[in-house]
Parts: sequence; C-alpha cells; structure tokens
Amino acid sequence: MSTFSTIISYIQAGMPELNSTSIASTVNKMAEAIAQAIDNTLTEITNSETIITDIITNKNFGHPQYYTDAALAYQTGVNLSIDPTTLRPYYATTTANLQIVKQAAFQEVVSGTAITLVLKVAKVVSGSLAPLDSTEYSNFQSYMLNFEIPGLPLTIISGIPNSFAFTALITYNINYDFTTLQANIATALTTFATTFTFNGILDIYKFENYLVTNVAGVNSVYVSGTTIDTVSFSGSTALANGYFNYGAYTLTYAPI
Repeated sequence: MSTFSTIISYIQAGMPELNSTSIASTVNKMAEAIAQAIDNTLTEITNSETIITDIITNKNFGHPQYYTDAALAYQTGVNLSIDPTTLRPYYATTTANLQIVKQAAFQEVVSGTAITLVLKVAKVVSGSLAPLDSTEYSNFQSYMLNFEIPGLPLTIISGIPNSFAFTALITYNINYDFTTLQANIATALTTFATTFTFNGILDIYKFENYLVTNVAGVNSVYVSGTTIDTVSFSGSTALANGYFNYGAYTLTYAPI
C-alpha cells in the first residue's frame, strides 16, 4: 500500500466523520502533502543506505583509498554537484590544474577504545611538497565533510613534510648517455615524492624499485644511510606528517 493510501485509511478509520463528500477533497489534499514529505524522507534514507552500502562493499570503507581518493579529487574553487537520485556528491567536470592536493595519507589512531580517523594532505610548490595555506585548508575541510560517514568525523592535518635523507649507489648501462640519466633520475625523485601512492609509509624497497622501473638505463639502486628528520631507519617507516621532501642525499653512479 502506498504512503498516501495508508494515510487515507488511517483517517477514515479514526475520523469517519471526515469521509463526507464535501470535505473528501480537502482530506485528500492534506494526505497527499503529508505523503509526499514522508516519501521524500524515506527516499533520502534509502539513498543514504545505498551510499553507505556501496562504500562498505565497493569502496571498502575504512580502507585508506576511500579517503585518499576523495582528497586527491578535490578541486579548489569548484562546487560539488549532487546526483539527484543517489544524493552522491561529484564534480561535473575535472580540471587537473585545480586539483591542488598532490599527496594524501590516511591513518587510524587508536587510543584505548577510541579511534580517530586522520587525513594528512599536502600540495606542491616549486616541485616540493608544502602544507595548504589557511584558506585552502578551510575550503578543503568543508569539502571533505561531504565524504565523512555519520558518527565517524575526520581530522585533517596539513603540516610541514618530513625530511628524507639517504645515500644511493646507482648502477647503469655504460652505453646510456650519463647526462640524460642524471636528469631523468632527478625527475623521478621529484615524481616519486609528489605523486607516488605510499599512504604515509616510506618503503625503501619501493623507492629503489621505482627508480629502476621508471628511469631508462638504470640497472639497480641500493639505498643506505636513510634518515627521516635526521633519525635513522631501515626498511620502511611511518611518516609523522604523511609525506616528505628530500633532505641531503648523495648519489653515486657506477657504469656496468
């Protein structure tokens, strides 16, 4: 039975004196208005349930990608559109140069029985990562409210990137132009820091593999003497601020 029919049946059962022909039209109009409001509310609830279910099953809610994808999609100065059917926020068009967030890291901070969801973001300025300014941060924070799950607020941090220092031995094909190789290594280092998806965990193996895979002529990379903010580490380390810029590093090349 429709919402409208349900309301009419309750009116007829509870107040039979309102069933006269003279006022039937008025009663129907009142029931129609009430039914429409109820149906709209029920539709919104259903759509919300659909969105949450989709996030849980398809977006794998709780996984960092849900939040980092939303962060990286942000476009400064552009309003979100709302799908009229699903009520899902989206950008009608994507303009790459307006997507100022270049690194995003998601973290669950557990303290006793309390869990805090933290998103750390940075932009790129002159080839290096930098925190959002106050206006950018405020606008981004408002944007991310559209992607929070009710009851699970998100803390957003945009701080000074950590400093990564290291020494690397790079072997390369002796027939490859050395000047070109050096230029390509420099480009790859910048690209790794600003666009590689590492979600706040710096893994030296992935760093080495990235250079070997993405720079023509490189045969192997061996990284040692690794520090974050002058503190030594080996293998991998969690970055307190979620991302890094390069500190002092030394590259040694060996042709083979």
